[in-house]
Amino acid sequence: MLALALLAAVIITATLLPLEQLLSGIQQWTEVNPSDALYIVTAALVIGILLMLPASLMLMLAGFLFGLTKGLAAVWLAGLVASTLAFLLGRSIARPWVERKIQRKTIFIAIDRAIRRKGFLIVLLTRLVLVLPYPALNYSLGLTNVSLKDYLLGTNIGMLPPMFLFVYLGTTVSNIADIMSGEITLQRNEWLIGALALIAVVSVVAFIIRKASVVLREELTEASAERLES
Repeated sequence: MLALALLAAVIITATLLPLEQLLSGIQQWTEVNPSDALYIVTAALVIGILLMLPASLMLMLAGFLFGLTKGLAAVWLAGLVASTLAFLLGRSIARPWVERKIQRKTIFIAIDRAIRRKGFLIVLLTRLVLVLPYPALNYSLGLTNVSLKDYLLGTNIGMLPPMFLFVYLGTTVSNIADIMSGEITLQRNEWLIGALALIAVVSVVAFIIRKASVVLREELTEASAERLES
């Protein structure tokens, strides 16, 4: 729902405001300076995640500028670097600050208990379900007993579906910008295929998240039950 709302907001804004020139300008600069643009977007995403800023628009920007394959590779690399740094900071110099922010949250207490039993699985599920904001989760998982190996595996697998969704949505914005500038004229069947593809992508990611939420809920319930028994 968040992804669709963001896409709708971009489309409405592009329709009501003169963003065609801005979008075209950004695309042209990227075409002339592809390496610089890739470094800038990747670095901005790393900094944004470390500062716990919403990353969804940056993910869409990567899809808009670089396409699905290159855009996904850029945001995945940025997510890997930022999540690793945040995790290590959460375990070291930022630990007191993170503890004050997170340890009183009931959901984190449940995750901490469950992660002692199944570290990789719980990290993977929390990435898919997003029980805590993605940037905050990077720091807070540093307070748990999860190993760096389980954290990196669970994080880098679990962040792919939501990243894929937002980057894909960014590619649709690129198509919309071309349509607005008159460079692309779509027939009725092409509109239909595009709409069906968008619905399919959103549906698959929503299905994955729904299944993950069920498993995560079961794991957290079991962890809480074990604590009561002990």
